[in-house]
Amino acid sequence: MNIVLTGFMGTGKTAVGRRLAEQLHVEFVDMDRVIEKKAGESVASLFTSKGEPAFRRLESQVAEELSRLDKTVISTGGGALLDPKNREHFQKNGILVCLTAKTATLLDRLSNDVTRPLLAGENVEQRMNRLMKERESVYALCPVQVATDGKTIAAVADEIARATASRWTA
Repeated sequence: MNIVLTGFMGTGKTAVGRRLAEQLHVEFVDMDRVIEKKAGESVASLFTSKGEPAFRRLESQVAEELSRLDKTVISTGGGALLDPKNREHFQKNGILVCLTAKTATLLDRLSNDVTRPLLAGENVEQRMNRLMKERESVYALCPVQVATDGKTIAAVADEIARATASRWTA
């Protein structure tokens, strides 16, 4: 059984995932880093050079591979679970946990981050609100929801550990 973290960019999936894996004494895998290793370039560069469809194809391949792991904390990209096949793969052997945060929190966290290709090219707040609206129904499918606003990384990791304890068999 894995713990699969998802949620909008800036909610803390990577930082919380690392902390949670440490706490549970298991491996942590960041899906975007696996994609970058396979592609030989950053996610932002991949979006620019090959486009979002190529990124999503590689993302699906990586989702299938990662879903076969066991006793691992996996941090997905914010849009990874939009593909029903990716969700299905992760649900087979994982507890889906969605990290959430208010728009103001995300704007503050992402204000100087130029590595987010989906936020490029228009008003960041408008783009963020539009993407969040597009994804909210998919994020709502996750059985565990944890708000990260005003919480430390450790507090969020503790909350996830408590919420998943009954299904987690590390």
